[in-house]
Amino acid sequence: PFSPDMNPMEHLWDELERRMKKTPAKNEKELRETLQAEWKNIGQDVTNKLVESVPNRLYECTRMKRYPTRY
Repeated sequence: PFSPDMNPMEHLWDELERRMKKTPAKNEKELRETLQAEWKNIGQDVTNKLVESVPNRLYECTRMKRYPTRY
């Protein structure tokens, strides 16, 4: 029933989506430009944090068994 998202890439897409919501595009060209700019602006600190969180995610999943985790 509860399936935590263990894939750091999915969380990276979520980060991009949050950033995109701050500056809605008016047309396809603007959307493309904003996507590329925001993707480039996601810092290494964000990706490092996601990768470093994987062991904690795994631990929480095994600890909580089939119950929801904070992830």
